[in-house]
Amino acid sequence: MVSLSSGTPLIDDLVDGVRIGDNLVLQGDASAPLALLVDRFVAQGSPERPLVWINLAEPWVGPVPDGVLVLDWSPALSGIASSLPDAIEPRGGLADALTSLIRIDERVGTGATFAFDRLTAVQAAWGERAPLELFLTACPRLYRRRSLALWTVEIERHRPTFLRRLAEITQVVVELVDDDGQLRVAVLEADGRGAGVVGRCLHARVVDGDLVATDATINAPQRLGVVIRDQRLRTQLSQAELARRVGVTPSALSQIERGVRGPSGETLMRLWEVLGVPFGPARPTGTGYRVERRSGRDRRHLAEGLTGERLVDDATIGELWWLQVAAGASGGQPIFAVKAAEVATVVRGVLDLQVGGRTETLHEGDALLTTDATITGWANPGPATTEILWMVSGCA
Repeated sequence: MVSLSSGTPLIDDLVDGVRIGDNLVLQGDASAPLALLVDRFVAQGSPERPLVWINLAEPWVGPVPDGVLVLDWSPALSGIASSLPDAIEPRGGLADALTSLIRIDERVGTGATFAFDRLTAVQAAWGERAPLELFLTACPRLYRRRSLALWTVEIERHRPTFLRRLAEITQVVVELVDDDGQLRVAVLEADGRGAGVVGRCLHARVVDGDLVATDATINAPQRLGVVIRDQRLRTQLSQAELARRVGVTPSALSQIERGVRGPSGETLMRLWEVLGVPFGPARPTGTGYRVERRSGRDRRHLAEGLTGERLVDDATIGELWWLQVAAGASGGQPIFAVKAAEVATVVRGVLDLQVGGRTETLHEGDALLTTDATITGWANPGPATTEILWMVSGCA
């Protein structure tokens, strides 16, 4: 099995490892070595995972590295035709780019690796809405196809609302910004990892073409400071203005954000109130709905070849699971040992279920509802992973 990596061990360790299906977003300011990190990602490609390099900011110069497919979108910015295959036409639109991306994704198949040129260049080529439209198209598609993708974003060129939306869609976000003359590397999003991964942070510098830590991963006060600082930036408040609203000095707030000192309980409550962060016992909101964020979920090993994430857990409705069954995997027992109605819907692939003394074969889009009958076995007879939405009723 090929070990997955961002190409930079420091980042791999910070996010608890790169995983199949990850869309890894590296967002940074002018101090961030984004181009270096993309080069390292591309350089560690392997023959087992085809690599597609989406080029946009500058016209492609020189030969294409062995094992790399270049999808050249640079004519959209330069107006100069490219000699590379699959390139879009000069002044081509975003629709042309998306069509070429889908075409090459179909060609390389499941489990490929993608390195995307800066999303900031996408904005320069096709307008402010284009980066989000591209990401909304590509990110879920590559996740479903178990591909690995690296994206880079220049945060100073995008609105906070765009960066926030990006974090809601993708699996992993790592931020690299200047912090009093040092490069601060922090994890802002890490789906499927433990709760302690988001907020990890350390300082680093470039040494011999690699990113090397200059201190240990930060402690709890420093992590809290990172969260406060990031939330302040998202709400577009200056340090002085937030300090005024909370009732502390700008110097004290600066020390809190840098982890030099921790806030008192009263100050922390005021910070959360001003920044719009919920705290304390959950209160009825009157909205009639709630959102279950991906960052709060862990992938669980349910049986050999069977993993799952619990999407929803509600005392009235029940539990909704996203299951993945490896090719050829099977089990002679129920997936969930419950005495309740269950609904299994195959999203991708094929699934055999033993229920009521019979074998029912479900294909993509098929659903099976059980009320009195018991599911006594399962199997994936297909050549690829099967993905299922599985609902367990809350009424036992």
